[in-house]
Parts: sequence; structure tokens; C-alpha cells
Amino acid sequence: MHSQNDTIAAVVLAAGKGTRMKSELPKVLHPLAGRPMVGHVIQTLDDAGISEKCIVVGGDVDQLKNALSGFGSLTFTLQRDRLGTGEAVACAGFGLEGITPPPYASGSLLSGPRLKSQYVLICAGDTPAMDAAVLADFVKTCLAQKAKLAVLGMNHPEPKGYGRLITNAQNQLLKIVEEKDASESERLVQLCNSGVIFAETQHLFSLLGAITQSNAQKEYYLTDCFALSLDRGVPALVWKTDDYSSFDGVNDRMQLSRLELRMLDKLRKKWMSEGVTFQMASSTYLDVSVRIGQDTVIGPHASLTGKTEIGRNCEIGSHVALKDVIIPDGTKLPSGTV
Repeated sequence: MHSQNDTIAAVVLAAGKGTRMKSELPKVLHPLAGRPMVGHVIQTLDDAGISEKCIVVGGDVDQLKNALSGFGSLTFTLQRDRLGTGEAVACAGFGLEGITPPPYASGSLLSGPRLKSQYVLICAGDTPAMDAAVLADFVKTCLAQKAKLAVLGMNHPEPKGYGRLITNAQNQLLKIVEEKDASESERLVQLCNSGVIFAETQHLFSLLGAITQSNAQKEYYLTDCFALSLDRGVPALVWKTDDYSSFDGVNDRMQLSRLELRMLDKLRKKWMSEGVTFQMASSTYLDVSVRIGQDTVIGPHASLTGKTEIGRNCEIGSHVALKDVIIPDGTKLPSGTV
């Protein structure tokens, strides 16, 4: 996807408290289809060809590290004070080689190597439905155009809650305005910030060193880097997609449930395309880790979880619950098997 000379590290922002989840479990560890939310993000980055990853966490460090132990080598940095997205990315600097984070960064390197990165790709840990092909295309365009700063913009029919991308008549990005700081006319803009940002690492940290807390939230906004970059004569690239639903975030359990339903639908369609039959397909629950062989029929209301592997030509009855089991080819399981 990109040349060996273009070292890219992903920065995954996973320090949010997630108070609306009403949970002791960190928000980004809530599972969808058997995998933690942030695990889906990490897998998508892998699929997009980005292997170096720095995860910015708040508290619950050990819990996060344990939950993500199966995802290979990861670098973890701490964001202690949670002073906004700008400070979160600044704290990632503790995990990047050759970078000195700005003085306001309240963090440290927790574990893992300091990553080499000519460029960084920033994304949120609570956007589990991101599409790897979209990310790969975005990065490819940024590298081809030698962008020092870029944002993945999405045309959203319901932009409420998102930062707006404010452009001029030449389609040049002037600034990104957060919803709480937007004027009435700016709130009508449907081109929104997906939360995915690409930047040349040195340029980004130069900008982060100059942003302030002068906004409604009294936070360091990562998005303030865009107007600042323009002031310095380096306009940002805007790459647009209409695939806004892949960047849906999760703030509460209703959103978690809706996203999981979409994910399950996609999973079932994947297996159907590989020769598996689901009777009353929408009633089957399955984890991303489950494997199913060709010409197998899954009855209604099945629950297939963990590392379950079902062979070819099997018949799985209704209301069957399988967890971490291997079912040989040709097996017939009666209804209600647990």
C-alpha cells in the first residue's frame, strides 16, 4: 500500500471515560460480536496495512493491555489529565521516536517500543465499524499528494454532534469547528470530521505545541491544528467519503447495540457468500472469531461464540449455543444443544 520509506504509525485514542455507558468496564473494551470495540479498530488498521500502533489510554491500563494481548506488539502511552483530543495526541508523542511532546501533555510511555513514524494516522478507539479499504485509500492519497496534514471528511445527512469542515470557494479547508463552538450557519454544513486524521509527524507536533485552550470546553482541540497549519502556509488536504456510517462512534449502549446489529448482519452475509445457510438469518448471533464450513446449515436462534469451528456439511438445529467447540464435518446437532 505504501513504500517501506513511508513509516506510518497509527495513534488510537482510547482514553475517554465513556460515562454515558454507565459501566465499570472502559468504554473501548465493550465487545461487539465477541471482540472489544478498540480491538475492531486495531484489526481494521492491520487490514489497511498499518502495523505500528500507539494506543493512548487513561486509567484501566492493565485491563486494556490484557484485553488487547492477542493483537501483537502495541505501544501504550498514558493521557493522565484528559484535556481534549489535542492533548491525547500530544501524549502519543511519548511513544514516538524523536518527538518531544508539548509541555501541557500530561502523560508518559507505559509499555512497548517508541515507534518510528514519518507520518501518523489518528483515529478514535470507539469507531469499530471503520472500513479498511477506505482508510487505505485515504492514506494512499495523502502519501501521493505529499500531504503534511489531512482529514478524512464525510458528507453526513445528520451532522449534529460532529465537528464541521469549513471550506472556502476553492474547496480549501479553512478550519474545523466543533459543534459547541459552531455558529448557526456553520452548523448547517454537512461535511463533517470523521475523526481520522493523517499528518507528517514533525509538522503535527509543531502545531500541537502552539494550540491553546481558548474554546467552550477549555480543552486542547486537535482540530485547531488545521487553521493554524493554514496560517503557516500549509493548507490541509480534505479527502471526502459518503460512507459516513462506517465512522459512527459509540457513546452509549443503544449505539453499541445498533452497531453490533450492523456488524452481525455483515458477518452473516460474509458466511452466506462462502456457502453457509442461515435459517432466519437475523436470529443467529455469532462472534467474529467463529469459523463455519461450506454447505453447513445453521438453524434459527443459534448462538455461536468464541473459537467455535463448525465443519462442512453440518446441520445445526435451532436454539443451539456453541462456545469454543470444534464440530467435525457432517455432524448433525439436535435443537437445543448447549
